[in-house]
Amino acid sequence: MKAKSIEEAKSLAKAQSLDREYKDESIHIIYCNRTEYFYVDTDGLIRLWEQSYGYYVNGVFTSEKSHS
Repeated sequence: MKAKSIEEAKSLAKAQSLDREYKDESIHIIYCNRTEYFYVDTDGLIRLWEQSYGYYVNGVFTSEKSHS
């Protein structure tokens, strides 16, 4: 899934992490500099032009690092 804002991405990731199908699985939020979109996915692979924002597991957010 893709989102234009971090708030939208966090909402999508949290909802997906609370789904039974994704119980105990990390739902990653990744920002892509090329497209200027946030992506929500179970694959945490980061490419050179992307930045990991954090991830949700069972509705709990964990930040990868401080974002200003």
